Amino acid sequence: MKTIVTPYGSYSTGTELADAVTGYGLALAKDRTVDLVDIPFVTAGGRIARVQLRVGWLSDMSAVTVDGIRDELIEDATLLTLMEQTEALECPRGFPLAEEDVEDLRSAQRNWDDIV
Repeated sequence: MKTIVTPYGSYSTGTELADAVTGYGLALAKDRTVDLVDIPFVTAGGRIARVQLRVGWLSDMSAVTVDGIRDELIEDATLLTLMEQTEALECPRGFPLAEEDVEDLRSAQRNWDDIV
């Protein structure tokens, strides 16, 4: 288990979830953007509740490991969503080309023997 610590409160959640939130927050910070994530956490009374956290650019958050207090909190759908969002920021698909670059590519003579 890990506890996510923010200026507004502390939220104990699963290790993988906390790591995914932290990773997504770092990816957003590199892009200078923010997002709101909704994750499960364990209350002081042992119930499962949800919290929405702002992560990314200028968001103050850390994750602290908590050993042996309770079973790991796992929520696959949330974990996969966070991982996909992080990957989308870190590995954007495609790249922009200027129109003249596209025209040069279309009209260029190819010598496939040299390429292969």
